[in-house]
Amino acid sequence: MDDSGAILSHISSFKDMLDQINEEIEANFQITAEIESEIVKCAEIETALALKESELTKILFISQFEIVGLQSVTGNFS
Repeated sequence: MDDSGAILSHISSFKDMLDQINEEIEANFQITAEIESEIVKCAEIETALALKESELTKILFISQFEIVGLQSVTGNFS
């Protein structure tokens, strides 16, 4: 009878250890999900900034083209 009591005690101890490990794993899953969410947000911001950069570059080239055109009309090439 003493052996079965000791075995049950060990089993209970192992179960408690497994429960603690499972809690830590769940916490790590939550942290991982939060990190992945932040990565997605950063990627969306990066995409929006790249689009804005493209739009500004387009405006720059159009402005430069207009300036060159105006310079050619006025004869001012400085």
